[in-house]
Amino acid sequence: MHRFLLTMVAGLLFASIAFADVPPPPPPKGKKYVSVSHEVVLGKDVTGYVFVRQTATGPGRPKLSYEKVQFTPGKAAPVPTGNRRTYVTLFAVPQDTAKEFKADADLFAALETNKVKGVHRIGFGGTATVSDTVKGDSVKWTHTITAIDKDGIKRKVEGEGANEPKKGKNSPEEESPLASAPRGGLWVAGLACFAAMTLGGLWIAGRGKRKV
Repeated sequence: MHRFLLTMVAGLLFASIAFADVPPPPPPKGKKYVSVSHEVVLGKDVTGYVFVRQTATGPGRPKLSYEKVQFTPGKAAPVPTGNRRTYVTLFAVPQDTAKEFKADADLFAALETNKVKGVHRIGFGGTATVSDTVKGDSVKWTHTITAIDKDGIKRKVEGEGANEPKKGKNSPEEESPLASAPRGGLWVAGLACFAAMTLGGLWIAGRGKRKV
């Protein structure tokens, strides 16, 4: 079963790349696919956390990179999703927990294996499903982090077609499969994530080219 799953996921990925003009499953009635650019604003009252950005890039098995992010409260900072094969996860690590790691590399390795206590995360993908009343094929969303507590990162999302996350929860559309996957299943989740993103992203790109 495990081998069969890997074969199916890999097949989906390669098929999405090979057939750029083949549309993904139709969105729900009244919805459409768009590309999304993101920016984050840290609320002035949000303190006590170290922020780490994980960038996963494809195609194929995702390549992960990490870096600490310094936010200026109240000032928007862009999230470099880059392209349709890139997915970004922002981790909020309690400062006291971050101090337990001697080097940044040790913290990054622990985040990759989900071994950091008290960490919270939100994800940012390059594509989304929005109301078909939204004009154009691209939107910009601003995520204002208003608080972080035991229930997670609370944020206000603004922008055309944006969906407000439920209190204490991450928006299902933006939750990365990489964020909660165990190390052994990380690349499997990555393949599934990039297959879906590539399929949707290529379709959006294809639509744009046909309009020219």
